[in-house]
Amino acid sequence: MAQGDDHAVAARRRGRPVNSDSVETRNRILRASRQVINERGYQAATFQAIAVAAGLSRPTLHYYFASREEIYQSLVVEAGTLVAELVERARRPGTLATQFTALVDAVREADARDRSQIAFIVSARLESARNTELRAYARTGLHDFLSSLVSAARDRGELADGVPVATVVDVLYAMLLGVVFYAGFVDDVDDMFPIASEVGRLVSGGLGSGGRISATRCDTNDDTPSVVGGPL
Repeated sequence: MAQGDDHAVAARRRGRPVNSDSVETRNRILRASRQVINERGYQAATFQAIAVAAGLSRPTLHYYFASREEIYQSLVVEAGTLVAELVERARRPGTLATQFTALVDAVREADARDRSQIAFIVSARLESARNTELRAYARTGLHDFLSSLVSAARDRGELADGVPVATVVDVLYAMLLGVVFYAGFVDDVDDMFPIASEVGRLVSGGLGSGGRISATRCDTNDDTPSVVGGPL
């Protein structure tokens, strides 16, 4: 091959793959990567597995992403954008109960748009526990956001005296992760509306204007913590 032909081949290899749309192909790779990680875990998300799920060649993946770690970082950034959207929705109402209900409803709507993104919030948390190299990506910001909501609710007098903010945060976080898991991995989209509504009623029963969360005590019979003054 002549020297000029060598330069032409090298130039084509450095350029965008022929007949590809850069943004759409990149998004296609990310969607396939989420699918593989959600279904099989991070360690199974090899370039080969992602290429098969995306219906693309491995060289095409390597053009857009240098490594699996780079793909994962991009997925985490996307998840952070989604969490920011959920948080913005939940800031608007004026009480903790209505804020949490708005957060759950925002999860339901995001699930209807793209289930894989909601599922990835849970997957990322699990994968950070399984893979030490991913622990830097463990925080989604949801726990910190709930902390700020509960602290503000305490300052407004929505929590009874003596209630530990950290415990209320952890309870709400556990409920939220349960909703996210159900939305991402279990439900049909139509199932989420009544579930979100029931979660809202459940939380309002203990956090609404008609009552306040009371401090926990230990039952004298079996030392099981119970809530005085009504359910959470």
